[in-house]
Amino acid sequence: MRLVTRRMDEMTSREVECYLKSGGDLVFVPFGPLSGHGAFLPLGIHAHWAHALSVLLAEKANGLVFPPVYACYAGATRSFRGTVSFSIADQVSALSHIAATLYDQGFKRTVLVGGTTPESMGGAVAARELFDRTERPFWFIEAARGLERPEVRALYEGYPGNFGETVIGLASLKILGRERPIPCAEWAREPKPDDGEGDQPPEVFADVVALRRWGAVGFRYYQERNHGNHGTAGISFNGRTDVDMAAEVLDKSAEALLPALQSLTRYGEWLETKPFRYIEAHERIEEK
Repeated sequence: MRLVTRRMDEMTSREVECYLKSGGDLVFVPFGPLSGHGAFLPLGIHAHWAHALSVLLAEKANGLVFPPVYACYAGATRSFRGTVSFSIADQVSALSHIAATLYDQGFKRTVLVGGTTPESMGGAVAARELFDRTERPFWFIEAARGLERPEVRALYEGYPGNFGETVIGLASLKILGRERPIPCAEWAREPKPDDGEGDQPPEVFADVVALRRWGAVGFRYYQERNHGNHGTAGISFNGRTDVDMAAEVLDKSAEALLPALQSLTRYGEWLETKPFRYIEAHERIEEK
């Protein structure tokens, strides 16, 4: 079936119906908080990242894309103006409602797509709760994990700047057809200064690191430079801009994910033949 667009908010309900009747069953639900990231990045970077990856995946795997969900947990970024944080419970509730509704409509492969932390916590919980409720696999993808794939990392190996959210965020907007100039362009090109400063005040930095090393602890950012201003963008690398390079990184990440979509199909088919039952002991029953 030839689609005018794969973004559901731009489709008619008839077009969605035709997609399902033609055998389509795949939908991506991107999400991320509206949260502050210093001077270089738009507030919606995490959702833009998830949205761009979802659009690329939908094109490659014949899926549709639900509009980005911004009702997400923002964590430490709540001290930046413009940030609106939701509880993890609220995020899970919103994602679960969307995913379950789409599943009931015929989207048997419903995939939640987040950018990175902290929204990944709610994404993982939603996928687990949906499975426990329905005995069907709802997959959660954390886009940041794709950057560590060898074939993806090879594209930005040797980049002279700090390859991260700044350039990925700008590339995501380009993929979505919403490209914008690099904010504070001269500053954005400058490498991160090696001043030894972390993302917390010096007097408590070591303590917060020690606590986070063993698990998790609540913290917040105190300065604009704590979050987002360590990236670089606007650097030429291997004969092209780093934004173009990051767009290719996202496309390669989507390609790397395709085999796992086939695994989702096979796992769903297997679960249909294995209804829930309580485990019964059979081995070595007589052993004391």
